[in-house]
Amino acid sequence: MKKRKTLEAALVAAGSVLATGAWSQESLPITRVVLFRSGVGYVERTGTVEGNVTLTLRLRDSQMNDLLKSMVLIDLDGGRVQPVQYAPRDPLSRTLSSYAIDIADNPSRAQLLARLRGIPVEVQTSDAALRGHVLSVETRTVRPVPSLDPQPTGSEKGPRGEEESFLNLLTEQGIQAVSLDSVKSIRLLDERLQNELTGALQTLAGGLDNVRKAVQLRFEGSGRRRVRVGYLMEMPVWKMTYRLVLPERGKPLLQGWAIVENTTDEDWRNVQVSLVSGRPISFIQNLYEPFYRRRPVIRPTAEEELQPFIPEAAQAAPPPPHAQAPEMKIERVKPEAAAKMPLPRSIVADVAFEEGMRRSVEEMAVGQERGALFEYRVQVPVSIDRQQSAMLPVVNQTVEAEPIALYNPARHAAHPFFGVRLTNTTDLTLMEGPVTVYYGDSYGGDALMDTVEPKGERILTYALDWGVEVRRELQDSPAQILTLRIHRGVLQRQIRQRRTNRYTLTNRDRRTRGVLVEQPHEGDWELIEPKPAERTRSFHRFRVSVESGQTATLQVVEERTVEEHYALLDEDIDTLQILLRSAQANEAVRQALQTILQRRNQIDELRDSIKVQQERIRAIERDQERIRANMKELDRASDLYKQYVEKLTQQEREIEEARRAVDTLKKQLQSAERALSEFIQNLTI
Repeated sequence: MKKRKTLEAALVAAGSVLATGAWSQESLPITRVVLFRSGVGYVERTGTVEGNVTLTLRLRDSQMNDLLKSMVLIDLDGGRVQPVQYAPRDPLSRTLSSYAIDIADNPSRAQLLARLRGIPVEVQTSDAALRGHVLSVETRTVRPVPSLDPQPTGSEKGPRGEEESFLNLLTEQGIQAVSLDSVKSIRLLDERLQNELTGALQTLAGGLDNVRKAVQLRFEGSGRRRVRVGYLMEMPVWKMTYRLVLPERGKPLLQGWAIVENTTDEDWRNVQVSLVSGRPISFIQNLYEPFYRRRPVIRPTAEEELQPFIPEAAQAAPPPPHAQAPEMKIERVKPEAAAKMPLPRSIVADVAFEEGMRRSVEEMAVGQERGALFEYRVQVPVSIDRQQSAMLPVVNQTVEAEPIALYNPARHAAHPFFGVRLTNTTDLTLMEGPVTVYYGDSYGGDALMDTVEPKGERILTYALDWGVEVRRELQDSPAQILTLRIHRGVLQRQIRQRRTNRYTLTNRDRRTRGVLVEQPHEGDWELIEPKPAERTRSFHRFRVSVESGQTATLQVVEERTVEEHYALLDEDIDTLQILLRSAQANEAVRQALQTILQRRNQIDELRDSIKVQQERIRAIERDQERIRANMKELDRASDLYKQYVEKLTQQEREIEEARRAVDTLKKQLQSAERALSEFIQNLTI
């Protein structure tokens, strides 16, 4: 009997909903969530409706732009989707200014009444109720009640008055002034203005962040129908974390867990969850807030009404096509079988640890390609409470993992790292994430892994290998000159440079160790020897096997060809002499450099001679200044004065000779420089 009453009550409630056509968003629960790596999630709601129905979704203000950009409405059984309605988020000041009563600036009671001049109101005071039209609001200075104390005399002033606001009402009895301090309530008698004031207050309340925005979804049709609503909303980026178990016997086990957060305001109950990798383009565009263009104010002219316009943009020539960069071909060489590095024994050899992990966890997801993306589709419905997170097991399969040691001097100068070469033998694309490595049931270390496609390989490093020590030495060999030529005053020299990176590996472990040594390939340096085991985008990798207690050596030889240019007219003498010594195998170049050196030396000698003559002139002029200073103190008829005159005369002749010598030397210098320039410019060997 009780069940029957409950059922009847439910039918009555459902009938009332169908009669009014008002449905809440609980009528279409969340049934599917697709999380993307770009920080958004696709939420899908499904359910059944009957007849003409309006569904109300209530979302946060921050979610409206994503919903308006992406929402999809589907009536699966022949109904029609009607226009979606929602209240726009106009700028608050603009919306409030549209109401008859402006409350945007938080007016006081006196200011609000001043804006209601001429409006009929009912004022309730402590004594009576008055009705009338608002005439004005004024401020008066009210004197305090005189006390019994003697009044001040002379220059003393009386007590200061206090300001008080009064409302002037035009009533049937005339104009009455009411102190606002005595007013308990004010009611607008104009129903339209009362509704305007209420609407302005609701607009203010709607601007608060904690208020949900209502979106009206309307479906029209007959009978019961299935409907679907889907839209994007901001979601946390889902993450992957892995456990790699390396047992002492058997195949390694890779277990992957996806971390999912439900940051919505609804619980997820039996929701189908999909996790999509890749980086689809996602952005936020302000569609919720109306956009108003700023229009210019145009003053009409007396002659002709001219309207504003936007000039057309000039058509630019199409940009030249970009030259395609040559494709870089990277040869991927499979490493040959080498001495395998034994796995360190766990503290407690427990085979049941790996088997227990394999049997206790059942992976919940299957992989599916989606164009440039990859999807983990969770097969089991998931329930996550609002503002809660969950870890979903999506990978639990055996993989191939070869223990190795990897040395990179940029990572650690003295020791390599323990690592494994992981081969993705699953059918899933493994997303990037941290990997915790276990040896048996013992913790080995943590590694980071980037995205690995099926059949792809990655090396994971998780601990420093103290058992092997590496010393690296860089040796440069003397450069070898390949070609040496002169063209139009420029000497072009092509040389070959060689460098050797010498790696000395010492194994202090009790077992033979295999180490991969990474050598960066830089710029135009070409690897000569030895042949690498494999190559990455930035490194050559060389495999070195080191016996227990022994030392092994790896020498990586690289070469590059460098072309150097020297302007023979401007290079210093020392550089030219070095080039001359390096050009002995080429007689023509050697003779040309010798000629240039001889002429450069002659030019330098001429410059030195000019400097000597100029310094001689300056020395004579300084001595003349001394003599003239002394002559001012002597009698013109004295013998010493006459000697000074003869001395000055002789010095003037010497200055003239030196100046003529400088002019001659400068002409010789100009001639020598011109001849050297012409010689060098016409020199081609």
